Amino acid sequence: MDRRAALRAIRYTCFVSIIAVAGAGAPVHAQESSADPVANTSNEGEIIVTARRRDERLIDAPVAITALGAAALNNYAVTEFTDMASLVPTMVAGKAASGSSASIFLRGVGSTALSAGFDQSVSFVVDGMPMSRGREISISQYDVQRVEVLKGPQALFFGKNATAGLIAVSTNGPTDTFEAGFKAGYGFRAQEKYGEGYISGPLADSVRARLAFRLSDSEGPFTNTADATYLDPNGMERHRNSKKRGGGSTYSGRATIEWDAAPNLTFQLKTGYTDQKDGGPTDLIERICANGRTTPFTANGVPPSPNADCKIDGRSDSSSLPVEVAQADYRYARDGNLYSKLKSGYAILTATLNTDVFDITSITSYYRFKQTDLNNVSGEAYPASFSQLADYRQTVEELRFQSKWDGPVNVLFGLFASSNKFIFNTDAYIFPVAIDPVNKTYTTFKRDNGFTGNSMSAFGEVTANLSDQIEVAAGARWSHEARDSYQISLPAHSQFEPAFPWNKRLDDRYRESDFSPQVTVRYKPSRDLTFYGAYKEGFKSGGFNISQSMTPGASVPAGQFGAERARGGEAGARAILLGGSLSLNATAYLYDYLDLQVQNFDPVTIGQVVANAGTLRVKGIEGDFNWRMGDFNLRGALAYNHAQYKDYIGQCFAGQTVAQGCDLLRPSPTDAYTSQNYDGRTPPKAPRWAGRIGAGYEVPLSASGWTLELNGDMSYSSKYNFSDTLRPDAVQGAYAKFDASMRLNGPDKRWSLALIGRNLGNKYVVTGGSDIPFAGGTGTGTNGTGVWADMSAFVDNPREVYLEASVKF
Repeated sequence: MDRRAALRAIRYTCFVSIIAVAGAGAPVHAQESSADPVANTSNEGEIIVTARRRDERLIDAPVAITALGAAALNNYAVTEFTDMASLVPTMVAGKAASGSSASIFLRGVGSTALSAGFDQSVSFVVDGMPMSRGREISISQYDVQRVEVLKGPQALFFGKNATAGLIAVSTNGPTDTFEAGFKAGYGFRAQEKYGEGYISGPLADSVRARLAFRLSDSEGPFTNTADATYLDPNGMERHRNSKKRGGGSTYSGRATIEWDAAPNLTFQLKTGYTDQKDGGPTDLIERICANGRTTPFTANGVPPSPNADCKIDGRSDSSSLPVEVAQADYRYARDGNLYSKLKSGYAILTATLNTDVFDITSITSYYRFKQTDLNNVSGEAYPASFSQLADYRQTVEELRFQSKWDGPVNVLFGLFASSNKFIFNTDAYIFPVAIDPVNKTYTTFKRDNGFTGNSMSAFGEVTANLSDQIEVAAGARWSHEARDSYQISLPAHSQFEPAFPWNKRLDDRYRESDFSPQVTVRYKPSRDLTFYGAYKEGFKSGGFNISQSMTPGASVPAGQFGAERARGGEAGARAILLGGSLSLNATAYLYDYLDLQVQNFDPVTIGQVVANAGTLRVKGIEGDFNWRMGDFNLRGALAYNHAQYKDYIGQCFAGQTVAQGCDLLRPSPTDAYTSQNYDGRTPPKAPRWAGRIGAGYEVPLSASGWTLELNGDMSYSSKYNFSDTLRPDAVQGAYAKFDASMRLNGPDKRWSLALIGRNLGNKYVVTGGSDIPFAGGTGTGTNGTGVWADMSAFVDNPREVYLEASVKF
């Protein structure tokens, strides 16, 4: 199907959905609005989730899920996905510099940031709108009703397929009565100032609205050790970006309007916009020196900076590029200061019609982000830098029908269609040479990359209640994916034209269909006890690596990668005991990921290599509990996850010798080996054990309603390798993080004053890393030197203490 036909199909689907929702059936009963903006429970102890696209108690949902309500997020001032990761055992998430600018793994399965052409194995859905590019990890989440982390393949209920899991965010909707709330806070370490608030209520008898916003400004939690002025190898000046690293500013707003067009017909329009500026992803980088070195490696004969160290300690040298380099036809480099600028906006129109026969829902959304940035991964001494433009647009329509028949059988079915366009352009300045007299630039190479694509799918599920205790559900999603990708190399510095030929163009056309079934059996011997088993399959589109280096050997076949598929099953048990005060959940799972999409960084060509691994098998068991004893609450979660590659021969890391395992695959008998055997090895970012345990206590202080809330939690992760090539020295050791908060509440909790501490033990945790270009690490196999490259490591936030005040009206 070509792009024009796909666009016509999407327009037709949107038109049909409006007709279906606005015209189907006669008014039957009034649509209830969300009177309580943080209502995520019914009776005490009963958490309400939407994992199957309908409201139901968590204990009734046969899905592996971690549900985070607004209270859990507010306890520790959590507004970013990277901070949510410590609340979900086995999740490893962090920002990154290139490609998707995000690395998100769940149960040891995910997509690294290297290739901008990948969809994420762990994707996002925000208020029904799918997001799978990864940059959503940077967008602040505020005025949130709940976050649901669904684990394992998610083919049936949420738009496009997600093979490893899905993070579904539901923000608060308008209320029937006037409400308003505001909060302001200060983070001492990063010198962060922030404020957020909401105003909600009726505008007319059938119209309600809500306005929410968040503002923040931070100096950054990390120290910049770079000199105020530093001379590069050509004698040009480089300047320290700022005294601190990791800071930035965010301005974000969201507006929602709900209209009861008829007693059984409701429209909701939700729009949001975010403007975010910071020092760029490489502001979070620290250096790890390989082979036990205690000083950084000399890069291309350039001595390391005396301000660089080989420790993960919150200190690193970060410096601008020379202004002469930045302003000599170096796109998006501006004045040479490292930066990132992200603008993101969306609109979601949800129409809901309730009839005696069907509930019909149409979700029409438009999403766009545009990000430019300038990054340097090697510190102030050597300018291994690149700039990027990422411009993405997406239009989606989903039409869903849920039956409401009185008999034992009900059905869910619908259609999904999306169209997207992505522009991803990159310039790089890698070698500090004199300016090119012909092209008047210092840049080593320039690339224009991107794709246009569309997705169409049909899905359905039949649910049969075989008895009052047994429910069987069987469904599937049929998907068709189409993507047209391109790469174009542009003129840069003449000295590097042989290595990166100019005006070279690669075009790829990808088309594939998939059928992903799902079967679930649920057994409920009583209202508060559930057992379930499920078989699931998942699918993630293949495509073309638009981050491939445009070397003479670059080709369309070399950049292609196939679809990723998942299949397997899980079984779970859930219980609510002791009169509703104790909830228990446990899930065991086993999934095979076939042709897993993997990515590696090649520090020699400064490019990304993609491939499909044979099989990744993940199996394990996870459980959680929540015990409420009056004003005291005890909670915890524990996960054991065993992830292992099977039948996978993949890339060696730079410098790896035959004796070190690089002894497979070479183009000819005279060439060096390029690959190693990953069979039986644990993939990156897959801790074997992870857990969290904590407690909360609300102390009454007076008869007038004053209370004191105390919360404390500890999260734990066993060690994991954070490099895509499983370098032996790229290991994040086991760690524990401690969070605590103390909140003084006034009567009816109309106001509060809180002291919040996150990561009080000040653990520096690496969430991802890759080789630094030209900082050691040359050759592989018989050409391997045995000297490994220094690594750039992305580090999670250190200790932070916040003082926060809030008020509600």
